[in-house]
Order: sequence, then structure tokens, then C-alpha cells
Amino acid sequence: MTWARRRAGSAVAALAVAVLSALAVPTPTASATTYYEYWSYWHKPPGATSWQYSSVGASGYYLKTGKQVEGWRYALGTASPSDPQPRPTDVTYDAYCAGKNTDKAYQVLLVVDYGTTSSAPSSPVYSCYGFSDSTTGYAVLTQQHTERDSGGLICAIDNYPRSGCGDTVSSPAPKHTTHTSKPASPGASTTRTAPRATTATASAPRAAQAAKATTRPTATAGTTPPTSTSATSSATPSAQPTLRPFTGSPTASRSSFPFGLVLAIAAVVALSAAAATRRWRRG
Repeated sequence: MTWARRRAGSAVAALAVAVLSALAVPTPTASATTYYEYWSYWHKPPGATSWQYSSVGASGYYLKTGKQVEGWRYALGTASPSDPQPRPTDVTYDAYCAGKNTDKAYQVLLVVDYGTTSSAPSSPVYSCYGFSDSTTGYAVLTQQHTERDSGGLICAIDNYPRSGCGDTVSSPAPKHTTHTSKPASPGASTTRTAPRATTATASAPRAAQAAKATTRPTATAGTTPPTSTSATSSATPSAQPTLRPFTGSPTASRSSFPFGLVLAIAAVVALSAAAATRRWRRG
């Protein structure tokens, strides 16, 4: 009898230990990735062959001596180097700016890619600049393009998008949505002595952070299409869009306003009103 009681007690103790161990292990929780609809900022410094995601804001990044490419891309991303890159991804300075600004120490091809949504302008645009003194990426962007910012974050370029600023979308299956929210505010600012500019960095999306520069260095601009067929084909493969010269703020290929839905609702209302009128006359 005593042996049976001891065995039963051991079994109960073992069960208790198992239950307590299970309670001590935290239950796995589903993690949701935060996606942002925002303007990401990229570089191809002299000698680089691929886009580099910017870890600082445009007003905190200074051009390097020589030929380089600056890029902006509006898309849905996680504020990380895995986000969509400006197109064409293998674009080079000489493919579009060969022979330009040869007397300048800092030569830059600027690529602005509005993305692929139905409301975006038709294709990426480019422009060529030359500077005698080092300048910021923000000054390059605002030589001809317009921007809208909020708290150091570049919200829109050339009035695209028309509203919102770095809005968030949760996974899975992130989709473009109406701009309703705003990501974390920029972090602490940093400064450099020359040339003078206000710089900014941020948490997420950190690459799109850019405080306004205090000065705009004089630049030589060029927007002539590439003259070399081989250079064009190497920089713009068939799977990617061909850059077009920037000649002013582009217009969206299609408005994002849901005209179709409005017309459908109006048709339903009209049919309902007609049916009600017929019933009233019969009555």
C-alpha cells in the first residue's frame, strides 16, 4: 500500500513539474513587419556598381569627388536596404551625362523614380549636374525638383504623392493604402562645418530623412538624352524603364480618385429613384 502511494505521489509530482515547465516557456507570437510608403534615398559613389541604401538623410550626405549617381525611389518598403531600388538599377553616370560638367570636381547624375503605382508618373527621370564645391544630396535634389517635407522627412517630390508622409502598412500582403499615418519622428540632428547645411538622421524610414539645406550651390544642369546607343542599352536593359530627361514637374498617368466607384454608386441611386417613382405612380 505504501509503495503504491509513493508511486502515485511521484507521478503527481512529475505532472506538476511538466505543467510548470510548460507555463514557464513563453508562447510564440506572430510578428508583423511594418511597411512604409515613402521616398527612399540611394547613392552610387564614384567607382560603385550598385545602389547603396543611404544611412543618413539627404542634407547629411555630401557628394564625393568624381562621377556619381544619386537616386530616389517611391515605393512600399521596410526602411531597409532590401527596399525597391531606383530604376534602372544598373544606371551609370556616363550613360546619361557623358561629356558634361567635365570642369567640375563633383559630377552627379540624379535619378528620381516615382514608382509603379497607377497614380505615379509614367517613368523615372534624370538630370545632370556639376559642382565646384562639395554639396549635399538635398541641394542636388532641389536644384530643379520640388519637395514637401515634415519634421525632416521628405514626404513628396514634385508633388507626388499629393498627401501623406511615410505612411505605414502592416504585413502580411502589404498593399498601397490611403495616406493616413506617419512613422516615427526623426532622431537627433548632426552638422558638418563646410559647406554649412542642416543635417538630419532618423529611425524609420531613416533613408528618407532630409532637413532643408540653408544654401543651394550653383550647378550646371544638363538633360540631353544619351548619345551612345551602347551606353544606353547597358544602363537600361529591356526589363527596366528608360530614363527620360527631367523637364519639369510631371503629371500622374492616372488620378488615384475612384471615379469608377463614384459613377457606379450614382447609377445605383438613379435606378433606385426611378423604381421608387414608378411604384409611386402605380399606387
